[in-house]
Amino acid sequence: MEGFGCSPIKRVRELGSHSHKKDNKSMNKTQINLNPTGRVNTLSSSSLPINLQSVFIGIMLGDGSLYRSSPTSNVRFEMSFGQNYEAFALQLGELFKDYMLNPVKSLEVKGLNKNYTNYRLKTRSLPIFVPYFNMFYIFNKDLNKHVKIIPQNIIELLDPVVLAFLIQTDGNFDKGRNRVRIYTNSYQKEDVQNLAIAINNKMGFYTGVLHDRQNQWILTIGAKQLNLLRETVSTHFYSSMLYRIGL
Repeated sequence: MEGFGCSPIKRVRELGSHSHKKDNKSMNKTQINLNPTGRVNTLSSSSLPINLQSVFIGIMLGDGSLYRSSPTSNVRFEMSFGQNYEAFALQLGELFKDYMLNPVKSLEVKGLNKNYTNYRLKTRSLPIFVPYFNMFYIFNKDLNKHVKIIPQNIIELLDPVVLAFLIQTDGNFDKGRNRVRIYTNSYQKEDVQNLAIAINNKMGFYTGVLHDRQNQWILTIGAKQLNLLRETVSTHFYSSMLYRIGL
């Protein structure tokens, strides 16, 4: 994870193995109207618009990252997308356009046998992202850098939009077992357990903590909870990402 002294872009990770047609539609069932009155004054605002906050927290629980060059500098938001996720990248770019100097960029990545196109979203460094850096990162003395965490008050932050964007960025539908997996591998076990408890208590359906490999833990939402999960989050999904909850 990013932090002081770290590379601003983490290794590009494919957001799944499915190939989808390009889809520049808005949400599958609902539109997000974050800024009906015009552009956000990003220099004077102390926090993101209320609707965008849940979107952003969900993304940060997943693949989003924040970069800060020094303890007193502003913070920028970054995210990379695999080549099958141009539509999703552009849709998120539209949500965060008021905080960006440039639109989502395509990058050619040289592979062993062929080249790939990936996409990068990067905002300006702004004070508006500083509170979120403090929320999602702590300084690890052993590693001598900031590492990403799940906020301790996640139960207060969690809502259907947060969960929807977490699954869209870090979820996967396990067709064989008819369940959804959320890849929280980078977090400590205690963090993952706290997130599971928050989902259980706030959303009302059981979420298990499963040992994946080594000292890595993921969340699972099983077949018995699947219909309730879909009812809770599907209206906050982009249509190109609905496959992640088996739709």
